[in-house]
Amino acid sequence: MPVIMLISLNSCADRMATPSLLPRPIEANRPDDVAVSPSPVQADPAEAEMISKLLDQARLANDKFDQALLAVTKSGSPGSEMWIKAESARSVAEIARAPGLDALTALDAAMARAIDSGRNPDTFMSARREVQAMADRQAAQLEALNR
Repeated sequence: MPVIMLISLNSCADRMATPSLLPRPIEANRPDDVAVSPSPVQADPAEAEMISKLLDQARLANDKFDQALLAVTKSGSPGSEMWIKAESARSVAEIARAPGLDALTALDAAMARAIDSGRNPDTFMSARREVQAMADRQAAQLEALNR
């Protein structure tokens, strides 16, 4: 009996139409296909103005940070009056650098919007590098005060 079932199943297998796993002609990449890339969007003059304003904001914040950092002294034992004055001056320096960090965040957001809309983010890169360098220097100076 099992032999008869195998023979009957084998005879049915020849008549079953199974789909092919090979690519269909429509799915094949043909050499005559032309790749269409989106046309680049031109730089917006408003973006250049925004970048300029953000750079000015970061530079001004950097100058205020440098001025506030001059008032910070490392002397004084914790809890002493000199230490409290130094911590106060350090807080002023932290607050002074905030607009520069805001400018960095705004540049990052503008770069993301440019990339999302298919534009080249290079117009933002040099400004972002400059602002990031300021932020890194400021962070290093504040960290040095902790030592």
